[in-house]
Amino acid sequence: MGDRVLHIRTTLLLLLAAFAGGYFLFKLFNYQVLDHEQYVEAAELQSTSTATEQAQRGVILAKDRDGKLYTLAASEERYQLFIAPRQVKNKQKLAELIAEEKIGLKKEEIFEKINNDKVYIPALARNLTPAQADALLKKNYVGVYVRPEFVRVYPEGSAIAPQLLGFVGSDGQGKYGVEATNDQVLRGVSGSEKAKKDSLGRLIDILGAKRAEPGADIVLTIDYNLQFTVEAKLKEATERFQAEGGSIVILDPKTGAILAMAGYPTFDPNIFNEVTGEAQRNFLPAGASLPYEPGSVMKPITMAMAIEMGLVQPDTTEVFGGSVKVGGFEIRNAEDKVYGRETMTQVLENSDNVAMVWLSQKIGKEKQREFLEKFGYGAKTGVELVGEQPGVLRDAKEWNDTLSATAAYGQGISVTPLQLATAYAVIANNGVTVSPHLIAQTIRGTAVTPYSAKAGTRVISEETAKKIREMLVSVVELGHGKRAKVEGIRVGGKTGTAQVADPQGGYAEDRHIGNFAGLFPADDPKFVMVVRLDNPKTVKFAESSAAPIFGELANWITNYYKLR
Repeated sequence: MGDRVLHIRTTLLLLLAAFAGGYFLFKLFNYQVLDHEQYVEAAELQSTSTATEQAQRGVILAKDRDGKLYTLAASEERYQLFIAPRQVKNKQKLAELIAEEKIGLKKEEIFEKINNDKVYIPALARNLTPAQADALLKKNYVGVYVRPEFVRVYPEGSAIAPQLLGFVGSDGQGKYGVEATNDQVLRGVSGSEKAKKDSLGRLIDILGAKRAEPGADIVLTIDYNLQFTVEAKLKEATERFQAEGGSIVILDPKTGAILAMAGYPTFDPNIFNEVTGEAQRNFLPAGASLPYEPGSVMKPITMAMAIEMGLVQPDTTEVFGGSVKVGGFEIRNAEDKVYGRETMTQVLENSDNVAMVWLSQKIGKEKQREFLEKFGYGAKTGVELVGEQPGVLRDAKEWNDTLSATAAYGQGISVTPLQLATAYAVIANNGVTVSPHLIAQTIRGTAVTPYSAKAGTRVISEETAKKIREMLVSVVELGHGKRAKVEGIRVGGKTGTAQVADPQGGYAEDRHIGNFAGLFPADDPKFVMVVRLDNPKTVKFAESSAAPIFGELANWITNYYKLR
């Protein structure tokens, strides 16, 4: 009996041992054969690390009249501080030593972050200077590492083109301006480095590396000195006339190149993170993102339509009263003035609203709207900026007699200063459109890619364009634009004191926008400029605000480019 029980027990033990052995053999086969790749990969992950090498972002530059280049945005080398807690024996002592390096960290916060046995923790500090990084490395602290990174800097701060440049966010992506619209061109391609490490996470060997490819450089169309002058003049003008803000756009009417474009208030892209709340709207380019009803600067565009259709000529004469009724509304001239008999040139000189209504009726609302589209109203220009707005040009089915009448003198439609400059460029460029742009060329290594201009389309004839230019000169010489005059050069332009739409309906009685749009030299225009001042409080009409600012800048440009 006892032998039988012993035999059974022995058999059971042998079976259990055989089962256990079979199970472990199966698991071993599973590890070594079936799941071999998975475990090799896991082991490799534990013994290797891959670090990303940040690509150096391309530089953004501007030229002056002599072709000299100036840096507006660049990437400077800075360093990140890392500590591997598992490698540090006396963490309290290391925290004290690092705090003494004066890099903005207290020993308590350092100790709190490294008081663990982790192989890796996020960077303790960023934006260290090369000197600070070098000082840390020379101490040869165990477990302390620095890694290079690139930090975006803007040498001119708020002084030159911040709304055109934009900035680079903490995620490394371009925000606003050219930094955003050309992010892929500027950012380059990141590299990587694969390293072997021991069980404590210490570096043993470099297994392979793929070098980062730097981004391309971009040269803007703006003139460095002109942009600086425009920014300063706009700031001074808003203070002089106690305006809420404003914008200035200067365009080459033959190519569409933006020579200067500024908005105020503005910001410093080096400290963009300090801008909060409503002030963040200053990140957007005021000249392209803030549509407004432009007022009388629209009148030369309406006049160009009528002359192009053969309805009038500059010396066509007509008698006009002080008001006219359209669709149940009474339209009057500013200050209820009555001009009586006028030529079409005098209509622009006097800025006669009643005469413009008469012209709109002769043109016809369908043809008028068709012309406005050709001049670029109601559509974005396509400039390389974030936040451009198309303005408002009502649909054809909404384009009634009242809208047609008010649009003729610049109310009931809205444009941006850039759109308005583009429309005036048609007059300056002998009737052909141009595409406004900010990028002159991109440079990648030794390869230079210039801006490829789109072919323009004809809106009005060369003859009509020349007639309108002469009429604009007359406005400056004899009309409301006298304060835009420049000695020794022929300037053409038009004032506009625009009403501001009230969100509750109608127009605000205590607000207006003063603007002036013009071109020079009138015989062969090289510059189109639009000046806009938002609600200037010390003057009532644009002839006393925007016009003199235009004249002062036009005089500076005339001297700078030696036009006389």
